[in-house]
Amino acid sequence: MTRAEVWSCVVDEDGLVFVRAPAGMSEGMRLAVETLVVPFGGSAVAVEEYLRAWRRAEEEFGERYVLGATSAQVRRLGTDEVELGDMYGQFEDCHMSVREFERVLRQLVDFLR
Repeated sequence: MTRAEVWSCVVDEDGLVFVRAPAGMSEGMRLAVETLVVPFGGSAVAVEEYLRAWRRAEEEFGERYVLGATSAQVRRLGTDEVELGDMYGQFEDCHMSVREFERVLRQLVDFLR
């Protein structure tokens, strides 16, 4: 993985996590991801629990399910596509691959540890 493909994060003085997208990624996608992960705060455990719930839902429901957080929802649309869905008018719904979505979460866990 090149540096340009890596999602990164910063934590501000209030402890809020802000997401930096890889080069070439749209601002809308960055905002969607950030909106999803902000409620996890600085907790790697919370992100890991979300990722485990994501994988359990796949085992239980197959390729089509929705897993929400307090600020956004993620809808699995098929084998390799998710939709990050807005719940409160904060961003435009957008799509990314399942692999990229899971990579974002794993990178956030690594950052928070």
